[in-house]
Amino acid sequence: MNLKGFKKKSALKFLKKNKKNKEFNVKKSLKKIHKIGILAEAELFKTYDFTKKLSENLGVNLNYFNIILFQNVKPNKLMDSYESFTEKDFGMYGKIKNVSLNSFVESKFDLLINYSSIDNIFSHVVCFRSNAKIKVSFKNEEFNFYDIAIDIKGNKIDTFNEELTKYLHILGLLK
Repeated sequence: MNLKGFKKKSALKFLKKNKKNKEFNVKKSLKKIHKIGILAEAELFKTYDFTKKLSENLGVNLNYFNIILFQNVKPNKLMDSYESFTEKDFGMYGKIKNVSLNSFVESKFDLLINYSSIDNIFSHVVCFRSNAKIKVSFKNEEFNFYDIAIDIKGNKIDTFNEELTKYLHILGLLK
């Protein structure tokens, strides 16, 4: 029996079951964004670290960014400067077993941005369980619990960040 596939299916089942039950607090206390959580895949950061440009666009110091990366395989030494997690850090039905990942989820981010691919179930579980005030991701019809979902074809990070910055300015959440 393939336990790895079973974990993924049980996490997907958790998301589908609970997305209906997720309470959307319409009266979120929206204030200026100071603390930002970033969730991405390690492969993305190996090729392109976009955080400096994002920091400039949003007007938020890099010290207020908390980055965690999903890795398909065991942790990569090149990515030691970032916290990371793998599928092994999850139990059945999306239960988080990793202490640092659980700490990330419990952090009170003003903004959580998920740059992971739309088929990365475990990144969606992290976002779903997160205490972030505003959650942002690429548009995904299956998981519509994000506050802002930006429809960008492909993984065009700079375009995504420009659109996100525009929306946050319109909402008056940037300095």
